[in-house]
Amino acid sequence: MKKLGIIFVEFTCYFFILLFCYASISKILDFENFQIQIGQSPLLSAYAGIVSYFTIVIEIVISFLLAIPTTRRLGLYSSIGLMGAFTAYIYIILNYSEFIPCSCGGILEKMDWNTHLIFNMGCIFIAIISYFIVEKDRNINIKRTISVVLFMLVFSSGIVVLLYYTSEYVIKKENNFIRRFPHHGVVEIDRYDLKFNSFYFAGYDNDKIYLGNYTSPFLLTEISKDLKLYKQYLLKPENYKKFKWSSTKIKVAPPYVFLYDGKIPVIYKAQIGQSEMKIISENDAYFSDLESVDNDHIALRSKSSHSGSNTLGILNLSEDNQVKLNDTSLDGNGLFETDGQLLYSPFSESLIYVYYYKNRFDVFDKTISQKSIHHTIDTISRPQIKVVEMKNGIKKMAAPPQIVNAYATVQQDILFNKSNLIGRYELRKHWKNNSVVDMYNISKREYLGSFYVENRGDNKMTQMLATDQFFYTLIGSEIVRYRYAQVISKQLIRESPKPIKE
Repeated sequence: MKKLGIIFVEFTCYFFILLFCYASISKILDFENFQIQIGQSPLLSAYAGIVSYFTIVIEIVISFLLAIPTTRRLGLYSSIGLMGAFTAYIYIILNYSEFIPCSCGGILEKMDWNTHLIFNMGCIFIAIISYFIVEKDRNINIKRTISVVLFMLVFSSGIVVLLYYTSEYVIKKENNFIRRFPHHGVVEIDRYDLKFNSFYFAGYDNDKIYLGNYTSPFLLTEISKDLKLYKQYLLKPENYKKFKWSSTKIKVAPPYVFLYDGKIPVIYKAQIGQSEMKIISENDAYFSDLESVDNDHIALRSKSSHSGSNTLGILNLSEDNQVKLNDTSLDGNGLFETDGQLLYSPFSESLIYVYYYKNRFDVFDKTISQKSIHHTIDTISRPQIKVVEMKNGIKKMAAPPQIVNAYATVQQDILFNKSNLIGRYELRKHWKNNSVVDMYNISKREYLGSFYVENRGDNKMTQMLATDQFFYTLIGSEIVRYRYAQVISKQLIRESPKPIKE
């Protein structure tokens, strides 16, 4: 019987030596991919660097301990701890993680997570039996052995739980530029060929997506949300010939359509479906962008006459078109540093300003009197731009700037931001074939995760629009519709945007 116990211990030791050696060598040979897998883990993302090295080192060390007779007892004890940590990791993945990665990597890459959990529990069982046999031969009290084993299991599992909670906090609140990519964040379901690549998203309502066209500035296109029905009509702004149009833009904020130009101080408005448009503001303010807040107020991005920087303001249509600018609303010096995109969320009744050249977006109330500062997960806090002043006093960029946030869309409380910067533990080949969209929960001030939007040949995503049910992109001449994965859709309450009251 004693000989049988020795054989069982020998078998267990050789099994773990084989397991840990194979696992560590596999990780070393494909270390970049292994580190990326840890970086994408919903538990250990924040500690991908140290965990990736530590795991390999501890597996090799335990293999040596098991191979030497005098240290075999310590090796078995360490094996219980390591397998306990691996098992706790998988259990948390399956029961508490926001999403489940596509694989766990290593020697058991072909196994699904449930099978891997059962395998690990079996490994713990044979390691404990072997450890009890060794301790029995040393005449150690069985109660003491049980206590020691339980301590190791609780200790190793506790470390994993601690890493999980601290990693979650770091990734969501203090992210050090590590992205998470939930498996298939968005999935393409259909597309429609628009024939031209000059379209842009103008807005949406419960039934339709609205598109403007850069080359036909007064053309408004309606397309059903399922991309089946298609309709176009020309907007007819009154007295349009007296203005010199150059940067014309259409925005749809149900139930209205707005027409404006970033070079002239005029705003047109009409009901959706009507071609005739009336002037609602003329010569009240020069501005470069707008967002309709409600029936009586329009948020504007304008140029401060004091600082020369971009600033935000409110046009009050109910008080003789009074304009109130907030010169301190945007952060930065000069027109270029404060350049960005203005968005409005009817769900939270808040304005969002996403800076193009730094890792920041600001959230304002409807009156632009209250502001909260948010940061994207990358590390560029100062715009990397070089500006020169011409002889005529006009300032221009001396070199192409580093664009941090290319463009964004907001749905309910979630900001979808197209980033231009590669993060840690990401493969460059993925960036060549995809665009990357980062998601942020505005009210919770949390990073939620990222997803890829695949290129179509040489064409990359140029525009995106998030609705409560679907995600849309413009790629080349096509509009593409995607469904959200559950990890994203559960963040959306599916409450329709609040319509602007008459």
